[in-house]
Amino acid sequence: MIRTIFFDLDDTLYPKDSGVWQAMRARIGAYMQQVVGIPAAEAAQVREGYLKKYGTTLRGLQHDFAIDADDYLRYVHDVPIESLIAPNPALAAMLAALPQEKFIFTNSVSFHAERVLAALGVQAAFAGIIDVRAMEFRSKPDPFAYQVALARGQVAAPAALFVDDMPANLRPAHALGAQTALLGTLAEPDPAVSVCIARPEQLIEAMPALVEFAHE
Repeated sequence: MIRTIFFDLDDTLYPKDSGVWQAMRARIGAYMQQVVGIPAAEAAQVREGYLKKYGTTLRGLQHDFAIDADDYLRYVHDVPIESLIAPNPALAAMLAALPQEKFIFTNSVSFHAERVLAALGVQAAFAGIIDVRAMEFRSKPDPFAYQVALARGQVAAPAALFVDDMPANLRPAHALGAQTALLGTLAEPDPAVSVCIARPEQLIEAMPALVEFAHE
């Protein structure tokens, strides 16, 4: 039985076409070029290499340029959340119906998560935010991040559910014995994905035992 649910934030609790990630990606590129000094012609390739090697651009820049993480996070997340994300009453209702304790588990930073949750109108649904700082900047899908999440939630993996829009971020959770839900579709079956949903508010419909558990 699931006791705790860990929700990814960006592109999971709100639609991918909201413009939030696009705005942050532009800020990442601007930081690499204007603050770090990486030539514009090389920035995209450098960033792609960081994502493959470290999981995040931040870790790559820390390794190669010893940048200040807080400065980077403030710069990258300076985007107009409130004009890009609208309240989602259906999501709020679904979250309120779930009896499990719920956490945000994100490679982003807590102040960004707080703005997103407020814009969606769901901030009261979550017991806490496990962000990139809590993970010591190691980030999903680094297995260490999942140990941090489980410890913070005080739950064993078999009693946890992880919800994310990236299959790669669900595989470490599955390897630990947790259940998983993917926001999106799969080109081919993935044993690490328990269910797929198109929108986060469909979670109970896809996994009705989450609510039935409360009545047992």
